Amino acid sequence: MEKRDDIIAEKFMRIVYHIIDFLFPPSPEEIKLRAISPEDFLKNAPRASLTEFPFIKSIFSYKDPLVKELVWQIKYKKNRKAVEIASYTLFHNLKEPVLLVPIPISKKRRKERGYNQCELLIDEIMRLDSENRFKKDYELLIRSKHIEKQTHKGRNERLENTKNIFEVTKKENLNQKIIIVDDVSTTGSTLKEAREELLKVGYLNVTGLTVAH
Repeated sequence: MEKRDDIIAEKFMRIVYHIIDFLFPPSPEEIKLRAISPEDFLKNAPRASLTEFPFIKSIFSYKDPLVKELVWQIKYKKNRKAVEIASYTLFHNLKEPVLLVPIPISKKRRKERGYNQCELLIDEIMRLDSENRFKKDYELLIRSKHIEKQTHKGRNERLENTKNIFEVTKKENLNQKIIIVDDVSTTGSTLKEAREELLKVGYLNVTGLTVAH
């Protein structure tokens, strides 16, 4: 009975998606994302150039239209397929046991969007982690200051705007390896500030990992 209900629900969602696509035609990039597997995306998408800071590793080039669409679908549409692709990529770039910490968003941004896209990515990584190598902590780092979107701001303004926007809530196991997860690193200013706050209270091994740069 349960299996039959799942089949009915899947057919119903297909009909809904067809109606949505008819009313709001998807972009060519979104159509490509629907068809590609996480394995093929990881294999074929163009790689990012080196970031400005050596402690930040980014995987894909944000200049690529399909990568940009991937990030957009995660950040603004909570697209399940996009989350699966990006998380698969992040998962295969994690080589040792770590604590995963998302870049936190402000209360205002969470109210507007309803979710933190970095938490979506980490949740999917944890699902893939059948060997239980990773841990997550969504409370260790919080955002204490809301700033407006940085999209059209220059490097110096970004660096200035991200000062003192994070707080660390606890000091536990300071020797553990921490990786801060974000969707995109542009100038690296947000990740740099988050890392510095963690180092400031005594954490010793903190790096950043993003889907794109």
